[in-house]
Amino acid sequence: MSIHEKLGELSLQEAESINDSAYTNGTRSKKNKYGTVPLAPKLVSHCSQDAEIVQVRTNVREIVLKPDTTIYQYMVAIYYVFQTPEGEFRVEMSNSRRKGDDYQRDLAMCRGVYRRAVEHYPQLQTGGPFFYDSQNSLWSLSQLNTEKLSFTIYEGVTNLSNFIKADFVLYPIEVAKELSTNDIENTATLAPADADKRLHQAIATILADGPKANPDVITVNGTTHYSVRPVMGAQEAIWFPNGDRSSLLGVTRAVKTMEGFEKQGVFMSNDMRISLFHTGRSHMTLADYFRTFQGFHYHLDRNDVVARNMLKALKNFRVLLSYGKHARDGNDAKTIPIRGFGRKPMDQEFTLPDGTLTNVYEYFRNRYNVELELTELWTIESTVQSGGVGYYPPELLRVIPNQKVSCQQMTPQEQSAVIRRSAAKPHERIQTTDNVAAAVGLVPRDLSGFLQITEPLVVSGIVLKDPIVQNCEGFYNAMRQEKWGIVFLPYQTVRNAENVLFEEMHRSGMAFDEPRIMYLEPDNQFQGEFQIHRLFQEAKDNGIKFLLFIIPSSIDYQTEVKVCEQYYDILTQYVKKETALKMRHQRDTRANIIQKMNMKLGGLNFKVVNDYLDKENLLIMGYSLSKTPELGDSEVTTVGYASNFMDHPQKFAGSYKFVERTDEASLDSIIELLQYMITLQTFSTIIHETLRHSLQKARRARNMRAEKVVIYFNGISEGQLAMVNEVYAPQCIETFQSLRKDYAPELIILAASKTHNERLYLDSRGVHNLPIGTIVDTTIVSPVFNEFYHVGAKAIQGTAKPVKYTVVYSNRPVKMEWVEGLTNTLCHEHQIIKSPISIPVPLYIAAECAKRGCAILEHRQRLAVGTRNFLTTVAEMNRNYGYDETHCGRTRYNA
Repeated sequence: MSIHEKLGELSLQEAESINDSAYTNGTRSKKNKYGTVPLAPKLVSHCSQDAEIVQVRTNVREIVLKPDTTIYQYMVAIYYVFQTPEGEFRVEMSNSRRKGDDYQRDLAMCRGVYRRAVEHYPQLQTGGPFFYDSQNSLWSLSQLNTEKLSFTIYEGVTNLSNFIKADFVLYPIEVAKELSTNDIENTATLAPADADKRLHQAIATILADGPKANPDVITVNGTTHYSVRPVMGAQEAIWFPNGDRSSLLGVTRAVKTMEGFEKQGVFMSNDMRISLFHTGRSHMTLADYFRTFQGFHYHLDRNDVVARNMLKALKNFRVLLSYGKHARDGNDAKTIPIRGFGRKPMDQEFTLPDGTLTNVYEYFRNRYNVELELTELWTIESTVQSGGVGYYPPELLRVIPNQKVSCQQMTPQEQSAVIRRSAAKPHERIQTTDNVAAAVGLVPRDLSGFLQITEPLVVSGIVLKDPIVQNCEGFYNAMRQEKWGIVFLPYQTVRNAENVLFEEMHRSGMAFDEPRIMYLEPDNQFQGEFQIHRLFQEAKDNGIKFLLFIIPSSIDYQTEVKVCEQYYDILTQYVKKETALKMRHQRDTRANIIQKMNMKLGGLNFKVVNDYLDKENLLIMGYSLSKTPELGDSEVTTVGYASNFMDHPQKFAGSYKFVERTDEASLDSIIELLQYMITLQTFSTIIHETLRHSLQKARRARNMRAEKVVIYFNGISEGQLAMVNEVYAPQCIETFQSLRKDYAPELIILAASKTHNERLYLDSRGVHNLPIGTIVDTTIVSPVFNEFYHVGAKAIQGTAKPVKYTVVYSNRPVKMEWVEGLTNTLCHEHQIIKSPISIPVPLYIAAECAKRGCAILEHRQRLAVGTRNFLTTVAEMNRNYGYDETHCGRTRYNA
C-alpha cells in the first residue's frame, strides 16, 4: 500500500513515523553495505584440448556507445502534500519503497508530474534528449542551462480527495567525476561495492523510455514489458473464461557489462515471457467480477468448493475501495488485497474503536449511508493498518484490471497451458522475442549516434564429454529389501505386481523378503487420512521399515503419506496405479521404480567414473530454499541441503531446516538490498550446523577427512554475491576451525542461477538446442568474476536454458577447467534415471528436500490450527517435523 493512500486515515504522528521509517531504511542500507571484499579473482577460461568446439548463438547484443560523450544526471524530487486529520503532510513520491501494483501507481503519479513540468519549462522541451526513470533520476545527453527548477501543481495529477498540491524540484547532482561513455571499466570491479553502476542505470532508463510511454504496455518489476495488444506473428492468447484470465506476451530487459571479444563492453539481452493476467474491466465491481467464475451465484456459501477455488484464484488480488471519500478518488483510491472470504454482511460482526459491537451491514448503513443489496454474498477479508482484519462488501470494491496472475493463483490446468505455450522452440523464441520487443517499443529512438545495438552475438563454446557410467548387469551397490509392505486400495490392486517387482529386483541384484500386502479403506478424504495413520501404526507395530503405495491418480494421498513417513519414521515410495500397470510391458518403468527403491534404501545404482569423487577427499554440498506461507506471527522459510556424507563418495542425501525470517522481511517499505539480505540470512542461520554435521558424518561413514569442500548455492542473484563472499565463506572457515584449529581444507563456493536473462542456442544450419555438456565461459561472462554457463540436460520441450555459475569464493587458486568438469559430472549423478539433470545432484536433492519440508510443515500446521499442537517456533518445527533424529534421515528418503 502506498504511503499517500494511508494518509487520509492516519494521524500526523503516524504519517511522520512511516516517512521516517522509509528514510531510515535508506540510510541503513549504507551501514550494512557489503561488497568491499574482492570475490575470487578471474582466471584463465577453459582450455581443454579434447573438447568439441561449437558455435553458440546468443540473445546478447552489444550496446556500442559513442566515445567521449558525457551523460548528465539530475536529481528529481517530487513531493505530494496531503490533508490529514492533524494538518498537512508532505511525502516524497520520487523515492517509493512500495511493491507491485502500488509501486507502479507511484511511478505513474511521478510521470504525471514530470509531464506537467515539461509543459511548464522550455528548458525541458529543447536540448537533451531527456530520459526520466519515473523516480528520482533524469538523464540527459546535454547540460541544462539552469542550476535548479522548481514547480508547484495544484490539480490534474491525482484524484485523491485529500490532495493539496505537488512540488517538483530538479537540480544537478554533485559528483566527483561526470559520467562518460568511456567509463565502462568502472561498471565491473572485483569488489562489487566499488563498481559505478550509473552507466548501466542511464542506459536501462534510455531503453525503457519507449515502453513507459506506451499506454498499451504493462510493466512488471521494472524490467518486463507486456503488450496488451496482439503481437504480430505470435500465437493467439490463451483465454480462460473462469475468472476472465488471458495470457499476454512480454519481453524482459537486462543491461550488464560483459567480457566481450576484444575488450569489455555494455550488453543487452532480451527474452520472451508469457504470463496470465486478470483482465477485468475498469469500473467493474468485485461482485460483478465474481460472476465470471463458473458455478458462482450471489447466494453461494463461502465454504462451497466453488468459493474455495475462487479464493485460491483471487488470494492477494488487489481491489479499489469505492465508497465514501474513496468513491471520489477514482482510480487513485486506496487499494486492499483479498486475504479471505468472511461471513455475510449481517452475520459478520466486529468491534468498533469505542467498543461497540456491530456488523458489516449496519456499519456501512450508519457510517456511509449505504444500503447493501447483496446481503447473501460473503464479505471480503483484508488486513488493516493496525494489523487486524477488516471486512468489505464486494459490491463496494472495484477491480483493478491487468493484474498479473501469480503461480499460487493458477489452477494446474492454467499452469500447464502457460508452460506449454512458453516452451517455444529456439527459432520461435528468437522471432517472438524480437517481435514483442518491437511491439512494446523496446527499441531506442534516434539518439543522433549516441548508441547502436548490434545483432545477437555468436560466441564459441565447448562440449564436455559425458563421463563413463559403470553399468554392470545389476546395481553397483544393491540393497536388501526386508520388512516391507505394498499398499493398495480395496479392489484397486495391480495383478501380479509383486512378482513383476521381484523379477526386476532380482535382475538388479537386490535381495528381498516377501512383502506384506496391506489395504487402505477410506470412505472420503478425511477418512483416508485417518486410515493412512492407522495403516502406518499397524506397519510400525509389525516392524515394517518400507511401504510401497500403489494408488490411483484420481486419489491423491501423496502428501499425507510423506507426512506419515516423517512422523512414523518408515520409508515410503508412492507410485500411481496407472504407472504400475505399465510395469509388465515397459522395462524402463519397472526399472525406474526399483532404481528409486534402491536409492531410498541407501544403495548406489551405478558408478560414474571420474577423477573428482573417486580420487579426491571431496565433500560437496548444495543449498536451496522454498518459502512457506505465513504461519502464526512470522514467516518461515524451508532450507534444503544435501551432501555426499554417506558411505560412498557418489551417494548423496539431504534434509531440510525451518528458518524464521526476520521481521524486516514483512515491512512494506523494505528496500531491495534488504530483500537480498533476507534470502542470504536465511541460509546463514544453518550453514554452521549443516556443514559441520556433513563433515562429521562423512568421516564416520567412510573415514574421509575432507581436503576440499565445494558448496553450491541455488538461486543467488548477482546482487547477493558480496554477502555470500563476506558472510558465508567466513562461517565455513569458522566451522572448519570448530572441528580442529588447524583444519583448513580448500573451499570453493559457487552460486548457481537460472534467473538470468541470457539464452543460448547451437548455431549450425539454423538454431537448435545446445548439446548436453556445453560450456560457455568467454565473451558473454563477467570481465572480473569467474563465470560460466552450462547445459546439463536435454530440453524435453522448447528451449533449454543453461545454468549460470559464479565462483564467489576460493581460498586457493581455482582451476576453472576442474570446476566446470566437476559441475558437468555432478549432473550425471542423479542415479534414479541415467539421463543427466540440469543442475548438480546436491542442488537437485536440496531443492526436493526443501519442497518436502514445506509440504509437511503446511500440512501439519494446517491440521493443528486452533489446537495445542500448533507450533509457534522454528525450534519446535525442526524438532517435530524434521528428519534429523530419524532412521529415514540417514537415507536418501526423497529419492
